[in-house]
Amino acid sequence: MMKLSFLVDNKTEHSKCQAEWGLALFIESEGHKILFDTGCSDMFIRNAKAMGIDLTEAEAVLVSHGHYDHTEGMPAFVELNRTAPIYIHKNAFYKCYGTNKKGIDDWHCGLWWSDEFRKSIEDRFILTENAVKVTENMTLIGNIPDFEEYPPTEVFHREIEPGKLIPDDMSHEQFLVVEEGDHIIIISGCCHRGAVPTIKTAQKYFPDKKIAAFIAGMHMYSLNDERRKKMVGEILELGVEKIFPVHCTGMEAIMEFKARMGDGCVVATSGDVYEL
Repeated sequence: MMKLSFLVDNKTEHSKCQAEWGLALFIESEGHKILFDTGCSDMFIRNAKAMGIDLTEAEAVLVSHGHYDHTEGMPAFVELNRTAPIYIHKNAFYKCYGTNKKGIDDWHCGLWWSDEFRKSIEDRFILTENAVKVTENMTLIGNIPDFEEYPPTEVFHREIEPGKLIPDDMSHEQFLVVEEGDHIIIISGCCHRGAVPTIKTAQKYFPDKKIAAFIAGMHMYSLNDERRKKMVGEILELGVEKIFPVHCTGMEAIMEFKARMGDGCVVATSGDVYEL
């Protein structure tokens, strides 16, 4: 049985924990302890302490993608835990820019690490690309293929040289699959490559296993009603038993999942702990 602790999410119902725009999860399975993302500050460390979780015991930290709200807690983590390797996609180190109604944002949402900090932890990097075994039952999967019928919900750009931007294919995004007996649990930071493509890619790697849970930010907060409802329906058609819509999913989409799934949709917040 996997134990999942929400160290940081956008919301909380726990007086001893705080919330911020970001995501950090602590995963325990088959004797292993893994940190998935670090939020956008050291808040996840304070919350972990309040929850009785010792982050020095984390065997590794997994970076879902190269955006600040999943990585800015890293400086605090590496000071606390001086041995855990950092699994990060090889394409995660560009400056990234989102878009708004007027065009491309004027601030970058990628890694905010200084060159000095990055160099200081390079010996801890495990640069990933496709599928990498983290433990016997945990697989980190990147390079999510294109699914033309499921376009991304937001367009990003990456800076390949000063002042020169190209569309960001979000190839640096990766998700975690935890095997528990005859089923799997899928964990994604933001699903920038798409929630349905994420689930379908997991099914490709594990075709004979049921999906017990899909825990993810799904970047649906900016969608109009029609596209949001269509996307929720497409996800539900994939037979996921439980859905934990967190972080960037958006409250309207969370309510849509809850209305259609009832107890099958779990509204998780900072400080929550679940066994799956």
